Amino acid sequence: MPSWASNNKKSGRNLAVNNITIKSIAEKALRGDEKSFVELCDLMKTKLYRTAKGILGDESLALDAVSEAVFRAFKGIKRLREPKFVETWFIRIIINAANDLYRRQKHEVTMKDVPEGIYHENHNEMKFNQMIESLQPELREIISLKYYSGYTLNEIAGILKIPEGTVKSRLNRALNLLRLEVMNE
Repeated sequence: MPSWASNNKKSGRNLAVNNITIKSIAEKALRGDEKSFVELCDLMKTKLYRTAKGILGDESLALDAVSEAVFRAFKGIKRLREPKFVETWFIRIIINAANDLYRRQKHEVTMKDVPEGIYHENHNEMKFNQMIESLQPELREIISLKYYSGYTLNEIAGILKIPEGTVKSRLNRALNLLRLEVMNE
């Protein structure tokens, strides 16, 4: 994990408190100020990385997804209608970029399995990431946003544009599937 992503688990929560600052930075970026866009990316980088890592389960793929999301956001900043929703807009972009990367990865043949005889220090983390990767994309998104990025159920509903009840039921389904996987181990 990059050092900037592990500094403070709740660093992304400052965005909600600092919404006025983010909104003013987003307004400047919307007017074409590249320095403001860089500042916006700097404020969002931890949340973007954690969201992508939660969906993809792989550090290097998560970094690729963040790069792609920043590129897409830079290209599409003019399409941001309301600067106050910049965080939600950016999170939607990272979710789409991560899901695109995930779909592409499924079609590639890779040597993901650890060869026999090689010891993996983080075996439990590797197994857990594999369990999360086995979930359906909409369940992976919820797990990522809730547990990796620290969003509330209400915030997740706003980001994904679905009712809060749907978020709760998907989260419950995902957690039940993960419990079953753990019990079967």
